Amino acid sequence: MKYSALDSIILGHNPFFGIDHLSQAEGNEKSKRFESPSRILEILHCCHELGVRGMMMSTHPRASAVCAEMERESATFADWRVYPLIPYVNKYVRSANEKGLVNMLLDVLSQATLRQKLDFLMRGGRGVVGRDIRQALRLLIDIELMPFNRLALGVVFLHDVLTDLALGLGFNWVLSLFQEHIAERYQVPAGFVTKNLPLLCDRLAALGVPLPVVMASFNAAGFGMNPNPQQCVEVLGQTRVAFVAMNTLASGHLSPAAAFSYLAQFPWIRSVVVGVSRKDHAAETIHAIRRNLPCANAGRAS
Repeated sequence: MKYSALDSIILGHNPFFGIDHLSQAEGNEKSKRFESPSRILEILHCCHELGVRGMMMSTHPRASAVCAEMERESATFADWRVYPLIPYVNKYVRSANEKGLVNMLLDVLSQATLRQKLDFLMRGGRGVVGRDIRQALRLLIDIELMPFNRLALGVVFLHDVLTDLALGLGFNWVLSLFQEHIAERYQVPAGFVTKNLPLLCDRLAALGVPLPVVMASFNAAGFGMNPNPQQCVEVLGQTRVAFVAMNTLASGHLSPAAAFSYLAQFPWIRSVVVGVSRKDHAAETIHAIRRNLPCANAGRAS
């Protein structure tokens, strides 16, 4: 599997969906600001003019509306790639608690067309009813990716909650199943987000994954770099992975200039994910990335 769809700069979704790791109040303010998809599209247009062509997106309730707008403006977004982050964990935890697992899946499936429902049920329905967890997970992956069916996909990432749960429980088969299903059915690479970078790299190497796409926090402040920044730097220097750095601004703690001048010393960074909520911030951030990171001036990684 080639990684030609891995953009060197990927626009993050956190500001658009009201996610702020340092301040709930700030997150709520951003959530209100981007309540209308048109406000999100304003930022996307700005980033398009700055040369960005990739966006990460979870299956947040707003995702479908944003995807629909991108489809409608196909002349602008024809060469964009969407990087799904699945699943949107909060949605499933809340729904499963209220309705149970099977009813939760059926409720999510109600969003599909009749043809999609029949296809999903033929391939995965028996797994849900028969408690075949592997088949049920394949079905869940396909349901999660429905909003992006008409858009070009880059890498499909497994959320760190499930990645790290699989690591903690020793469920290597979850990582293998996810990678195989994404590659076979969607013909794009699978990626893994983690809060335990050394353990994930070791586990993927043991599974024989030749060039895994791995995303984790990496920044000058050491924010979110577990178990510690030194081990994260060491493992990435020793392990062959396509590494995507997230939380590069340490949730706003670092200026773009300071953040990306620090990252410039690590040539194995293939891509960065950055969230921006204002046009001036987008310009400042993207210009700082291009000034400092060689990968950002190489287009899509090959």
